[in-house]
Amino acid sequence: MQVLLDASRCAPTDRAAAMSDYLMAASGIPHRVRVLADQPTSAQARVSGVELDRDVFFAEAIGAGFGIERTKADLRGAGPERIYLQLFDGDRPGHYEHDDVSRPLRRGDLCVTDLNAAFAYHASAAYRTVCVQVDRSRLEMNLETIRRADHRLARSPLYGVVRDHLASLSANAPLLTDPGDRESATEATVALLKGLVASAARDDDAASRNAVHDHLLDRIRHFLRMHAGDQGLGPDDIAAAHAISVRKLFQLWQSQPLSLSESIMQLRLEAAQQRLITRPDLTIAAVARASGFVDASHFSRRFRLALGCTPTAWRAEHHDHSPGMNADAPRRAE
Repeated sequence: MQVLLDASRCAPTDRAAAMSDYLMAASGIPHRVRVLADQPTSAQARVSGVELDRDVFFAEAIGAGFGIERTKADLRGAGPERIYLQLFDGDRPGHYEHDDVSRPLRRGDLCVTDLNAAFAYHASAAYRTVCVQVDRSRLEMNLETIRRADHRLARSPLYGVVRDHLASLSANAPLLTDPGDRESATEATVALLKGLVASAARDDDAASRNAVHDHLLDRIRHFLRMHAGDQGLGPDDIAAAHAISVRKLFQLWQSQPLSLSESIMQLRLEAAQQRLITRPDLTIAAVARASGFVDASHFSRRFRLALGCTPTAWRAEHHDHSPGMNADAPRRAE
């Protein structure tokens, strides 16, 4: 990820202005920033981020001693309609206000902020946040629903799922160098945010359970894309990563067109096709290992079964073409 702001490089008297300038550049919306610390030198902020796609931006921030707000007096000038999802981690609780409702911001708390509403974040002690900024058009929800959901997020059965997803995204953000991986991370993040807001804004328990089901599946699909190349990846690993039983995992996956093992195999073959073309320096055995196959023999056997030719022949035939999984790949047999 790219470092977008390092307030330590600024004079203490300029740090609030540097933070304000960064927030304006990132969101297109003016923010008021003030120093809360007794000593200006205690006010710190370092922000790193990565654009997942045109409408979704992921960032991590560590700092202390700043207050960030948008007052009612600022609402005369509306900016782009953007929603801010934040996971807070602080040495001491911070303070959060949004649309005339205030609450403490404690370690592990989530909040979903309409950046064109009146809001405030205050954290005098050291803090760390993981956050995602999303254009509201991607959520397909009105502002009233989003604001109502923020005041009752903890009621959502997806609260813990979204919190875990942000933590996982933070840990894996440096690995998201491939456009396909960023696209997958974007889809999972937007889907989870939509589910969180929808389930928090309503009281329909059945609908909330369906949201949990759908978005847990999105999270598992994202996990498979990220880890299909891990040799030995199996149901036990996938279930453990999502805090569910193997039985629950298979129950969830019944709605999918391919079995779990076939889905992993398809992802491995897609990755292998990509490497066969983009990495001509790799031997077939190296492609096999990098794509999650135990050896070249197993890889060649599965490749021929799916695509009707050997990896060597496929590479020779397609070296000038973009790879894509054969539409005739085997479907669920059972």
